[in-house]
Amino acid sequence: MGDTVRRTAPANLDFVGALLHHLAGVGADLAPRHLGVDARGRQTLSYVAGRVPWRDREDPAFFADPALVRLAELIRRLHDACAGTALAGDAETVCHRDLSPKNTVYRDSPTGPLPVAFLDWDLAGPGRRIEDVAFAGWHWAALGEGADPAELGRRCRLLCDAYDAAAIGPDPVPLARDELVDVMLDQIEGTWRGIDAGADRDEPGMRGLRDAGVLEGVRHWQDWLLTNRRTVAAAVTP
Repeated sequence: MGDTVRRTAPANLDFVGALLHHLAGVGADLAPRHLGVDARGRQTLSYVAGRVPWRDREDPAFFADPALVRLAELIRRLHDACAGTALAGDAETVCHRDLSPKNTVYRDSPTGPLPVAFLDWDLAGPGRRIEDVAFAGWHWAALGEGADPAELGRRCRLLCDAYDAAAIGPDPVPLARDELVDVMLDQIEGTWRGIDAGADRDEPGMRGLRDAGVLEGVRHWQDWLLTNRRTVAAAVTP
């Protein structure tokens, strides 16, 4: 509507609103602005111009190395902006927890489309830096039958290297990259178990995913990564 987006308010609206206000206040420039709630109770956000790759693999440029480097830089900017704040509490920082191409706005550049902002902050909360980097690692790469574990490892290392290189300040916090594969495995298992539990509760969205075979597909990713974990881990760790 105009230059705003209206959407169903998340369950943790107060936290998300405070987080987006904080990011805007420190000039992080990586998220829409939270504009409150409209008369119908919908969350109101500023519109972020750009393109979102909502069709799987619709353009390989969205997954190219320059896009991965910029992705890591945005994640680092988020984490550094929130570390040590009341929003993070006792945790390392605040994590988005749902980073995927479909939640990322791109804009064209001379090196191809590059990420500029993240959408859908509904799952955001205190966490560890490695969580968002690991989540991005398996969402911006191919897993499962026919995938190359060495390429997954290379892409994850590129994310980790770019994340560490984007640090600002005299005492930057390095990533716990030796834990990345284990964190990925936990996230993948949590994903298929979440779909299964939601379908058992008769949630329409989760039931649709299970009926479409998504649950089994994600389980196959987990099995594939368990089989190839050493190859991936060896590529990630310097």
